[in-house]
Amino acid sequence: MISLVISEAALEIIPTNIVHHPSVTNHARKLGKKPLETLLDRSFHHAAMQSSKLEFAWKRGRPDLVHFALIEALSTPLFLNHLLQVYVSTPCNQVIYIGRSLRIPKSYSRFEGLIIDLFKNNHIKEEKSEITLLKLQRNVSLGSLIKDIIKPSKVIGLSRVGILSSPKEIVSTHINKDSYQCAFVVGGFPRGHFTENTTRLCDFIYSIGNYSLEAHVVIARILYECEKALEVN
Repeated sequence: MISLVISEAALEIIPTNIVHHPSVTNHARKLGKKPLETLLDRSFHHAAMQSSKLEFAWKRGRPDLVHFALIEALSTPLFLNHLLQVYVSTPCNQVIYIGRSLRIPKSYSRFEGLIIDLFKNNHIKEEKSEITLLKLQRNVSLGSLIKDIIKPSKVIGLSRVGILSSPKEIVSTHINKDSYQCAFVVGGFPRGHFTENTTRLCDFIYSIGNYSLEAHVVIARILYECEKALEVN
């Protein structure tokens, strides 16, 4: 099984230290929700994030990037053939497990509502079958996710500061039809690089281009090469 981890994901509920900021309360009111039932989003909460000096603020408040990344990963033949397991890992030591039957909403507003429900209830299940579509596990670090849950043979980080290589070269070096217990780690944040903790967990770190590519682009290119290596149609 190939694993994809969207790490340090900019996906979180409003932090308590900005919950009373006008930009937060006004946006929550428009949504008809309480501030602690809304996602941190720089598009609406930039003023609150600036005034409170949130730690690592430049990497936070972009749930749309995670949405794009999940749409890409969950639309691939690799995922549809049950050869890909996807996880989202947040800096708050929360892990979201993506069920194999999940069809991610293409509409961002529906995705937002789904994730808010997940943070509130910890599980999203299919109504008729009770199959788990999404599961939130708290107090699980990225290290625990990789070492205790995924247990891959190799952990490959994809970052602009890695060794320059093509997606084809990366996949052909580490994956074939007889050996593909591999985890790919892609950043789920708008800019910057992996933290040292994330970097230490990776056996290899590669860059697939001279540009800073968004997560969904990196995912698309890597997973396509995995499909070719495993002859998935």
